[in-house]
Amino acid sequence: MRRRLAKRGDITAVRNSRRFSEADPQLGKKVSRPNFEGYWVCRGSIHSAQEFPSQSNVTLLWIHGGAYITGSALAALVPLLRIAELAAEQNLSINIFALEYSLAPEAKFPTQVNEATAAYKYLIEEEQISPNSVFVLGESAGGHLALSLAYNLLQQGLPRPGKVGLLYPWTNLENSGTSFETNKYKDCLDKGDLDCCADLLVGGDGRSKFADFMNFASSPPRKGLRWSQVLPSTWVTIGGNDVFLSDVCKFVDEARKDGIPLEFHIEPRMPHGWLGWYDALAEKQFLQLSPAEDARSVMAGSELIAKVVCAHGCLYSGRGL
Repeated sequence: MRRRLAKRGDITAVRNSRRFSEADPQLGKKVSRPNFEGYWVCRGSIHSAQEFPSQSNVTLLWIHGGAYITGSALAALVPLLRIAELAAEQNLSINIFALEYSLAPEAKFPTQVNEATAAYKYLIEEEQISPNSVFVLGESAGGHLALSLAYNLLQQGLPRPGKVGLLYPWTNLENSGTSFETNKYKDCLDKGDLDCCADLLVGGDGRSKFADFMNFASSPPRKGLRWSQVLPSTWVTIGGNDVFLSDVCKFVDEARKDGIPLEFHIEPRMPHGWLGWYDALAEKQFLQLSPAEDARSVMAGSELIAKVVCAHGCLYSGRGL
C-alpha cells in the first residue's frame, strides 16, 4: 500500500489509544471536494472542535513527503497531534489540516499543485482563515510542493501564507546537487530512485513544460518573479548527511539574497527525514502515556517543529514568546 495510515481503522486506533482516549471524536475528519482531499487533524483543539477555525491563533497546513509516489496525509498523525498538544500548553488554539494530494504515476504534475492550491483556498475562503495565520509545512517532496504552492499563489493573485516551513525539502527535481555524490553513502536516499520518481511525476515532456517548478535551487523563479514576491518568512531544516543538502543550501542562499527572512538549520551527521525518525521510534511509548502524563522529550521531532509553529502563532496573535 502506497498510502500509509489513511484508513479509518488507523485513525480509530490512535483515538482509542491511552493518550487520546479523551480526544475529540471528530479527530481526523475527512474533507472531500472535487478538486482536493484532506483531513482536519484538529480544529482549534484536540479535545473539542472549534465551530469557527478562523478564530484559532495558527493554522498548520501539512504536506507530507514520499517522493510524490508514496505516503499519506495521516502518516504523521501522531506527531501532528503532539504539536497540537504543545500548542495547547502555550494556550494557543491551533488548526491542523493535512493535505491528501494525488500520487504519481497515476496523477501527473501539476495535479498536486492544483490540489494544494484548492486546499489553501478552502482554508482562507470557505473557512475564512486569515492567510497570515497559515503556516504551510512540507517535508521532503512535500517541501517541493510547498514551494510550488507559494509560487502558484503568486501567479494566481492569491495572498501568500504567513509562514512557510521546509523539512529536508526536495528543492531540485533534477537531482543535480554535489551532495548526491558527497553524501552518497551517508544517506537513505538514492539518486537513481529519485530520478525515476521525478520521471513518473512529470512525464515525458514535463521537465521542459514545467521548468519553472523543476529546480528551485538554481535561481529565483522565472517569469521575472523574485523570491521576495513568492515567500513569506521561511524556516528550513536538513540533516548534514542528506543528499539534498547542497541544493537546499543553494536555495537558502538565493532566497536570502532576495531579502527573505529565512531561518536555516543543518543538523550535523543526520540523514534525510531525521525528525521523522526520532518520532517514529517513540510513537508507541507516547501513545501509551495517559493524557495527564508528562510527554516532554518523548517526541523530540514534534517538539522542535512545535516551537516554530507556536512562535508563528504567538506572532500572529500579537503575543510575546
